Amino acid sequence: MEREAVSGPDTEEQTATMPEWRAYAPEFPQWYVWRGVAGHYYARVPRSSPPRVVRALSPEDLREEIARAENSRRLLLSGSRFRNHCA
Repeated sequence: MEREAVSGPDTEEQTATMPEWRAYAPEFPQWYVWRGVAGHYYARVPRSSPPRVVRALSPEDLREEIARAENSRRLLLSGSRFRNHCA
């Protein structure tokens, strides 16, 4: 896989290699984003345990996958809704 961009602080070189992701980068500063050899987009949170990695075919789909992963993580951290309503 080749790494092409990081969601955090962008350099000119990083912005030039993947400008299609730049619009979404400020929403997810902790996610490291790159485009793989086959054209898929990948994202991960460095040093997360368990590892959080998502992939998609387009930057728009990747944004949705990251948002879904973030929402799942928030639900896990806050406890399930079912448990909260039944207690």
